[in-house]
Amino acid sequence: MSKKLLLIALFFSSFAFAEITFVPYAKVVSYIGKGKPVMLEVGTKDCAGCKAMHAILAPYVRKHPSYRIFYVNVNEKLGKRAILDTRPRKTVGDKLVIGGYPVQVFYDKSGREVYRHSGVLTEAQLDSICKKLGFK
Repeated sequence: MSKKLLLIALFFSSFAFAEITFVPYAKVVSYIGKGKPVMLEVGTKDCAGCKAMHAILAPYVRKHPSYRIFYVNVNEKLGKRAILDTRPRKTVGDKLVIGGYPVQVFYDKSGREVYRHSGVLTEAQLDSICKKLGFK
């Protein structure tokens, strides 16, 4: 009996800790301001807080597939570099002015940033924010 429970627990925990799949920032930007609210989960694959947030967010996204929620890599390089250009390229973190992570950035349906949170949100907090901003 306990072996069965262990296997079931391992099966379901694998979903909670599945690999984070980042969406390229340029693609995410194309969804902002297009009539539906958007949430960006900005972080890395390695930080403990990002992994904790992913464990909450992954099942939440499966539960609400119509919500526009995207994982964005804070270290993703933006723009193209000319062949001889040695200056450092800006990152998503620079563009969004991210100091620490994870950070959740919420945009309303017109594309205006309306809320930002640093750290891990609970599912109840996330649900409250999404309902308040009109996620459907």
